[in-house]
Amino acid sequence: MDFIKKLLQTNQERGRASIQMTVESDFNLPDYEPDMIKLIDRKGTARIHETRIEPDQIVVNGALLFQALYKCTETGNICSLQGEVPFSETIHMEGVQETDHLILQSSMDDLSIGMINSRKLNIRALLELYAADQMEQQIQLPTGIDDPSVQALFQQQKMLQLLTQKKDICRIHSEILLPSNRPNISKLLWQSVQLRGFDSRMRPGEIELTGELLVNILYKGEDDEKQIQCMETTVALHENIECSDCDQDVLFKLVPLQTQLEVTPAEDADGENRVLMLEGLLDFYLRVWKEEELQILEDAYSLEDDLQLEHEQVRLQSLLVKNDSKFKIADQIPLENQPAEILQLCASVGEVFIEDSRIVPDGIEAEGVLKVRILYITASDEIPIGVAEGVIPFNRKIEAEGIHAGDTYELSAGIDQLTVILADNSQADIKAVIGLDTIVFRTQNTSLITGMNRQPEDLEQYEKQPGIAGYIVKPGDRLWDIAKEHHTTVADVMQMNQLSSDQVNRGDKLLIVKQMGTSTTI
Repeated sequence: MDFIKKLLQTNQERGRASIQMTVESDFNLPDYEPDMIKLIDRKGTARIHETRIEPDQIVVNGALLFQALYKCTETGNICSLQGEVPFSETIHMEGVQETDHLILQSSMDDLSIGMINSRKLNIRALLELYAADQMEQQIQLPTGIDDPSVQALFQQQKMLQLLTQKKDICRIHSEILLPSNRPNISKLLWQSVQLRGFDSRMRPGEIELTGELLVNILYKGEDDEKQIQCMETTVALHENIECSDCDQDVLFKLVPLQTQLEVTPAEDADGENRVLMLEGLLDFYLRVWKEEELQILEDAYSLEDDLQLEHEQVRLQSLLVKNDSKFKIADQIPLENQPAEILQLCASVGEVFIEDSRIVPDGIEAEGVLKVRILYITASDEIPIGVAEGVIPFNRKIEAEGIHAGDTYELSAGIDQLTVILADNSQADIKAVIGLDTIVFRTQNTSLITGMNRQPEDLEQYEKQPGIAGYIVKPGDRLWDIAKEHHTTVADVMQMNQLSSDQVNRGDKLLIVKQMGTSTTI
């Protein structure tokens, strides 16, 4: 007996794991940098360089990259330095294999930089690594039987066919010209590049990425190195990722892994440092599915033989909902212990963290925080740069009608807009638009028929059954089960009882005649 089969390519999440780790090291100033009097500001990010899968574990190698602003001893000016602290960590994940696909992300919960002496710093950060193990699986779905003597029952089921699963890179290269009223760059002190309003849309053969890159810099000008210059500008993001499987009938999920963007000064055509080169990478993990509705063999029997069905438990995935939502939050951040009047806001750096999420009736409840760090210029010659930071919590319900505890979901967050306004010298008003990207999968454990064995009909048992029987339909009865139990076919029962469909109701009275050797498929 031959099955008619269709190959289904799926990706199943084998497991998730996360680990918190502390990265700590002492850092000596390079010989060419002046001594420190006081630290003013610090920022950092984690960068993953390499991942290696070993039996039941993932080895992650990376580095903590940091920037620091400090006051120099020689001139009293503001100086800066950059450095990195390498790390290696192991994430334990039972069952992970080299052939699996990993979605690995990192976040930095806290960074502290302390002075040990005028030439040495202590760097300490709390990092969190998240890993999701995506396993590719091929399933042979029985969609038909090439044997007219077999009664076959099929069920219609929606499922996701995986078309593409890969890591991809978007390369960024852009030139930013200083405005004519700005002095040439003598030394770049501090920089920040943030991705805002990120969006992705499907186009034939590609995925279009849009948004903007918000660039903030502090630098010393050539005219007066003691006068610190700050500048903010935006660069439009409009890039494409090749995707041969992309068309209007498919579904995709693009997960940002890490952003590696850096600004470096460069000379213009006149040989002056008036150009900023914005270069780097955006790393993504891309998955593309096509939703298909297929008929799958649910049950089978024969009126000529005794069929023994072989089953295998598999997990089939379908899409429940894809929800891209936005919401606004607003709050104030105190500017405490200011040594002098605030003259100008230089930069506002924001990060969104989802700290917890759970399934609730018809939705997902997400709890998180928006961390905001503000850099500003003061009227003080002693400490011309000031820093303030604050945390704004939020709680948001994401609509997902019909979701239940057995479903799986993926949730990511980003900043669409962030506005900081100086209310007075003691507080700043914060307004933000947060974007939540959510996809919910319905995962069903299905008993799939993988084979059949024919055995001779048990004639003794067959002869014990009555040739004609009356039957009163009970709650939950299907005509298929009634026909199978009484050794006949659905078509014969319908014809005998003049039924227009195979739907029966509790209390219906049926006349059933035992058959031998008839075939049909429903």
